[in-house]
Amino acid sequence: MPDLCFMPAHQLQSKLLAKDISARELLDVFIAQTQKHNPTINALVTLNIEPARKQAIEADQQLAQHGKPIGPLHGLPIAVKDVFATRNLRTTLGNEHFAKHIPTQDDLLVAREKAAGAIILGKSNTPDCASGGMTSNTIFGLTRNPWNLEKTTSGSGGGGVASLMSGMVCMADGSDIGGSIRSPAAWSNCVGFRPSSGRIPGFPGSLADGNTSTAGAFTRCVKDTALFMQACDGADVHCATPYPVGETITLDKLDKKPKGITAAWSVDFANRDMAPEIGALFETHSSVFEGFGLSLSTTPVHLGKDYRKLYTDFNAYGYVKGLPTKVLNDCLEGKPVKSSIKENVEHYMRMSAQHIFEMFKAREVLRVNTQIYMQKHEVIITPAHSCLAYGATDKLGQSLCDWSAFYLAPLLGLPSIVVPCGFTKDGMPSGVMITGRKGDDLLVLQIAAAFEGETNYGKKLPKLFS
Repeated sequence: MPDLCFMPAHQLQSKLLAKDISARELLDVFIAQTQKHNPTINALVTLNIEPARKQAIEADQQLAQHGKPIGPLHGLPIAVKDVFATRNLRTTLGNEHFAKHIPTQDDLLVAREKAAGAIILGKSNTPDCASGGMTSNTIFGLTRNPWNLEKTTSGSGGGGVASLMSGMVCMADGSDIGGSIRSPAAWSNCVGFRPSSGRIPGFPGSLADGNTSTAGAFTRCVKDTALFMQACDGADVHCATPYPVGETITLDKLDKKPKGITAAWSVDFANRDMAPEIGALFETHSSVFEGFGLSLSTTPVHLGKDYRKLYTDFNAYGYVKGLPTKVLNDCLEGKPVKSSIKENVEHYMRMSAQHIFEMFKAREVLRVNTQIYMQKHEVIITPAHSCLAYGATDKLGQSLCDWSAFYLAPLLGLPSIVVPCGFTKDGMPSGVMITGRKGDDLLVLQIAAAFEGETNYGKKLPKLFS
């Protein structure tokens, strides 16, 4: 039965629909796994066990009485990031102001997950207001990486990815404003997907409004990602970000091998200082992509000399826009606030009207340059990280990490996925990132699925559980 904890969600779904196992029985397996390993990993910070059991019973009754599932995520235990509001279930954002906050309304994402039949087992840990490259806060403490308890899970989706890779849930949601899904996935040997902005809606003024920061998912395989998107994809009138034009994502379309596609192949994307071991590992996989039909081009995309500055400006602008008023006021009043939050607020407050005008103008130039480039290069393939995974509490390592490869997708609203790409000599996973044109989410998933099928890295589990 413990093997069920590491079975892909779409396979668990098949077992549920065939009535090989009930939703209640499956949930109990994941609860037992959580009770065994969560005290060490500290991934799920607020458990939802009794309401989850009630949900599981209702799922079983629905299937027995009507012969059909509630939705695409019927009976599947998931983790919800602690920035997404969950009705009647504590949502803290990792911030002391909200340590006892019980929302009365679900986030748009959570409402869709529930409507699709997902069972929320718990809320996953996140740094204070989802800020920072290590998953820790003063309420719940540090989340550890199941691959190496002394290594970081990265941020800000570390709780979600750790709950998945510890077998506590079969998928976990997340939010990504600059790599918060894709970075943890790369160092955890799973799939992390940030869809095109607008595909998963969010309320204006929230930390994941569906624009610069948008919801996405951690899954065991690309097929599970498509399953999640079937449940959560779609426009909503309450979201200010327009829904992108693009082909509908369905599981049956994933097997289509992408042909006639030219991909940008860039080991030094954004002129990062690449660790030789990671660069070499990335380069060894060029033949895999070429083997299933891609043509690789090393013609660079011109990001502009102020690419990092543009993201720093826009990140501050977008982040502060979604920062809770209580936390923003603490910054403005000089009260103690996490340094990364304070830096974003102070950066934003220094921005004049002229500065903001220039920022939006620079973003438009980058968008046009990238659009022109991607007429001939449908996707851009890069290493996810340029550095080795740093320690769980290594603030110097965090500060030296170059996150710039993750910036293009949130700046321009592009779909971007990280899939497992082997392991470094220290035994830690590494990831390859595939970024596509806005709305081309299905193509990105098809390429990721083809690579995954040729390599099968994602089937390897952390030593703690293998």
